[in-house]
Amino acid sequence: MPTEGTPSASDIVYLFGDRFAKKARMGGAQLIYGGNKVNLSDLGDKLLLAAFAGLASKGYLALETVQEKILGLRTIRDLLVTRVKSPAEPLYGLEAAIWDNITGDPKKDRVRPIISRITGGTCPNPWNDLVGLAKNGLVEQGYLNVDKEELRFRPDKVHWSANEGLIRPLEGRVDEVKAMLSSLENRDRALYKQLEESVHKGIKAMVESSDSDFD
Repeated sequence: MPTEGTPSASDIVYLFGDRFAKKARMGGAQLIYGGNKVNLSDLGDKLLLAAFAGLASKGYLALETVQEKILGLRTIRDLLVTRVKSPAEPLYGLEAAIWDNITGDPKKDRVRPIISRITGGTCPNPWNDLVGLAKNGLVEQGYLNVDKEELRFRPDKVHWSANEGLIRPLEGRVDEVKAMLSSLENRDRALYKQLEESVHKGIKAMVESSDSDFD
């Protein structure tokens, strides 16, 4: 059964991903509930954006724009993430990953370094890893199911399914999450745009770093 206080903002973004992310032109990520395909990188960005914004909107986190100079030349802007109070409900998926990767050190607790810690640093496809964290969190809460089929001489086959009877009543939460994001943007447009930028560039940097490992 679903846990009290859930699903989170990022949970809703994944479950109803076609209401938040761009449609896939080719390839893409197939959503477990509904089966539609969306752009994988856009879905990953939107999931992490919703997770940070959702935690901040509940007063669990504070977000503050900061900047620093690299080698005394290039200025980089980011957001400092600070714990304000303990969550009133259990956290799963990306919200749990964010919360667990806050160190208490202002120099380390910025959106981009937090993303790096969540993905484990460099990786071939960080967007896919983030979507995987969201899906696993939904399995823990009972909204999705996953079964592995062991195959000889081949990788195990994974079968995903949705508990549609539990998910369908949540559709009204889509507008709530969109309103929460709009509220943050309207309250502090510069901070919201910085969150979007830090999330997008922070995830992308993991790919670029990974590529450099093979030089």
